[in-house]
Amino acid sequence: MFGTLQQLIVFALSTAAFVGAIWGLIDAARRPNSAFQAAGKQSKTLWVVILAAATVVAFLALPWPLGTGGGIGGILGIAAVVAVIVYFVDVRPKVSQYGGPPQGRNRMNQGGW
Repeated sequence: MFGTLQQLIVFALSTAAFVGAIWGLIDAARRPNSAFQAAGKQSKTLWVVILAAATVVAFLALPWPLGTGGGIGGILGIAAVVAVIVYFVDVRPKVSQYGGPPQGRNRMNQGGW
């Protein structure tokens, strides 16, 4: 019983790390390079590379049905999770102040009829 519960928890944490890494990668790629410079953070290119590596590591760490690993608990998996957390907690809030991702036309704010 505890073995199955442990496998389920490892699968959930590994999947969450993978989804977070993808989300961070897409978010960093959509932000302008000037926002990273204005926020005083590392370059956009470096963050995209770091988050792409974290995405690959998180995918490879997924348990067997999806990936090839035994979970995100290894040293590379932990490093990937730390990179994603640093991006979301430190870099993303600062970069958001200087320019977000390009927005499409919002029909609610168009005025007229």
